[in-house]
Amino acid sequence: MNQKSSSHNSKYSLPAVAIVGVIAGAWGYDGEVKVQSHTDNPQRFSTGNLLMARGQTLQIDGCRWHQGLALIKFRGIETQEAADRLHGVQLEVSLDDVLPASPDTYYHFQILDMEVWTQSGEFLGKVNDILSTGSNDVYVVNHGKDEVLVPAMHDVVLEVDLGKGRITVDLPDGLR
Repeated sequence: MNQKSSSHNSKYSLPAVAIVGVIAGAWGYDGEVKVQSHTDNPQRFSTGNLLMARGQTLQIDGCRWHQGLALIKFRGIETQEAADRLHGVQLEVSLDDVLPASPDTYYHFQILDMEVWTQSGEFLGKVNDILSTGSNDVYVVNHGKDEVLVPAMHDVVLEVDLGKGRITVDLPDGLR
């Protein structure tokens, strides 16, 4: 069923925090963890920085990189068992700690959960995942059992309205 914009109320709001990484597991035996980075800021994992995880603040004692993953030692995480308990935990920072994006670019945390509409007012669903393809991102939009893949390209994504939580698109033939 297609919905028109006049009959749909958005409940979108920006999150209070930005996800900068996800702990992928323990590394070694001394409490170090592997982190899949979700940040463009190379200084985010510098020694001394603070990150939030499950409501607690973790301080970085050291970071090095291995095969695209950040290997981070947090103060107070001293054993492999303690590191294992953090597996899957999202690492977050306050939005106040996020640098503004360049014009016409957006962070993933800003796009996730936004509603996607066509120019003609057809509700396609909400962005529930973002695939990074190398050349451009692809928004995975779900509405019930329907899934639409929307390439994040200027000729497809016509407008991103962060205030309304709404993306307006012009889908090429074959993408519906």
